[in-house]
Amino acid sequence: SSFDAMTIVGNLNTDNAKKLSKFMSIEPQIRLWDILQTKFKAKALQEKVYIEYDKVKADSWDRRNMRVEFNPNKLTQDEMLWLRQNVIWHMEDIGFTRLDLAFDFEYDLNNYYVMSDKALKKTVFYGTNGMPETKYFGVRDSDRFFRIYNKKKERKDNADIEINSEHLWRVEIELKRAMVDYWNDCFNDLHILQPDYSTINKTSERHTVMALLFDESEWGKLNRNTKYKFKKIFKEISPIDLTDLMKLTLKENRKQLQKQIDFWFAK
Repeated sequence: SSFDAMTIVGNLNTDNAKKLSKFMSIEPQIRLWDILQTKFKAKALQEKVYIEYDKVKADSWDRRNMRVEFNPNKLTQDEMLWLRQNVIWHMEDIGFTRLDLAFDFEYDLNNYYVMSDKALKKTVFYGTNGMPETKYFGVRDSDRFFRIYNKKKERKDNADIEINSEHLWRVEIELKRAMVDYWNDCFNDLHILQPDYSTINKTSERHTVMALLFDESEWGKLNRNTKYKFKKIFKEISPIDLTDLMKLTLKENRKQLQKQIDFWFAK
């Protein structure tokens, strides 16, 4: 497990804004544009970091005026130190507004069924072969958004990197705003299951499970108690829940992940 995207926000006071834009305009690691007295946009470290400062917008929206976005996996230790020293340290009142947690599986997650104890909107995108390639859970703008996708397929489309394992799927959890502080506890309601309906003896229940597996919209036709009952059945007929593996991985990497977060606050 790793953090796959980070957004750090904070405030630049007028003094530091001057200092920083001066530094940025002569620093070869930075490409600066849209620069005015009260705002600028920049990309740093071979375009791997996006930086935006906008005082007017921040004041009118009552939010912090500077934001820095990057994928920590793509930065070397030296680049991270450079970013912290030359950019982040100019900011006051800093915090995270977005963290993405990523888990990679060498299974074909196409055969798995994703279910939440809460009501979650589900969107599926199919590839040219008619197979699901990306599944989204939740709403894009909410504080928590899940994405499950065929990483091997994505890598094939984007680059010529060959992945040796037969399957590679990624589960990504995008946390924003209030949820960022709960990264450690952000998918307790989620289940990634491999249900075996053939083990259900009661024909009517077996058929309902088959219908639910075949067509998501069938859930909408069940009343609350029946929904609860079938969610329970789904868990009972699935020997594996991959979220247990995710929880275990998170537990093992917790200290290292926390260290990654603390790094940006260290003075």
